[in-house]
Amino acid sequence: MSVSGYRIVNTYFQLGCWKKQLLRGLVVPLLILSLVACGGSSSSSTSGSAGSGNSLRAWPASQPGEDPPAAPEELAPLITNLSLLSAALPRDVAARLFDPVAFGYTINDISDPVIVEHMVRSTLAQGQDGSRIEHAYHWYGHPYENPNVALVPVEFNNRYGTRLHGEIVLPKQGLVPPTQGPFPVIVALQGLNTNTAMYRWWHRLFADNGYVVFAFDFSGQGRSDDAGESDPDNNLHDAQDAIRYLFEDSPVAAALDADRLGVIGHSMGAAAALRVQEQEAADAAEPNPVRVRAVVAAAPVFESVTASPIPVMIQTGDHDGPIAPLPFVNPAVVRPLYDSLSSDRAFIVAEAASHAQHTNYPLLPTSTWGREIAANYSLAWMEYYLNNNTQALLTLLGGHPHLSYLHDSLVRIGDSEQSYRGNGLAPSGDEL
Repeated sequence: MSVSGYRIVNTYFQLGCWKKQLLRGLVVPLLILSLVACGGSSSSSTSGSAGSGNSLRAWPASQPGEDPPAAPEELAPLITNLSLLSAALPRDVAARLFDPVAFGYTINDISDPVIVEHMVRSTLAQGQDGSRIEHAYHWYGHPYENPNVALVPVEFNNRYGTRLHGEIVLPKQGLVPPTQGPFPVIVALQGLNTNTAMYRWWHRLFADNGYVVFAFDFSGQGRSDDAGESDPDNNLHDAQDAIRYLFEDSPVAAALDADRLGVIGHSMGAAAALRVQEQEAADAAEPNPVRVRAVVAAAPVFESVTASPIPVMIQTGDHDGPIAPLPFVNPAVVRPLYDSLSSDRAFIVAEAASHAQHTNYPLLPTSTWGREIAANYSLAWMEYYLNNNTQALLTLLGGHPHLSYLHDSLVRIGDSEQSYRGNGLAPSGDEL
């Protein structure tokens, strides 16, 4: 998404640009009014348990996202000459990168040399485990995101003794003091063979809207250590241990609202987020150390999960699929997961979007609007269930011009479910 596009998403809630959504029809506003009148949001009060005891007077020292090192000498010619780059890549890869229209896919802006260098680095990284920070070629995160976040790097051990790297993303770049807390919290779970930087745009979105975000590298990825012999490499346990560390031992623990915790995840991280969700069931075998209030699972790669009372949003795209695009098919494969959930839930299918709409994977082009949809809906979901922000219903129930025209997108809140195709309500979207 362009910088200007991101700014539109990022300021969506502050500027109150909701009125144009009301023009989509009368059904949505009436449904919103009924939900608000009936107390449709299941979130708790925003006065969290950490509020009265917030003793944190100043944020710990922070830093921007890491800048990549200077380009290796052999890479420099490729950065300035796209014809050399296309010739250096396998033909099928080059076709996907440089063909501007393929199943509606688009690619990053290749007129910007900063983006081109980033794309080249990321492309070459995929051949040598680019999740590891020490490689000359790896995913550093979008270069325009890095200077616009305030990160507090931390390390902690999981229950098996494996050292994990994390970064606490301060709300509003740390410009709002911790004394204005307690703050709602987002724990972000990454996909396979990635690092925290790949999702920095997502972390920034929530941080700029007043959340404390905690992202960490699963063992064997990014800056974290490999799992030792005694470590079964259990992503659920890593996620729970990260939550425990954040709320009990991190340098910002005193400023966090334990009653407003949400979890987001992509791909493998979506699977982990859904496993975290399972542990909120009344009969859960391994309850979470802090209660999770809402989940966004982006591009999950399996369709079986035990339901809990937690509101869950599933995001996918017309051409989503595990590791590589599955044109037109994957939403139908993932749909049973939505149907198996028992609480408030959403199934958001972006038109022509692929597995890459939540990342900067260069070899999996995706629609230019995919990230906007991912941002709008994931932020609205957390705003509604963590912050009691009923205006978020205008996004959740208002549709979007680039929702899929091939598969239904659905939102069920309370006893009402709406179904969408493209820019409007689907014929099957009758209120239950």
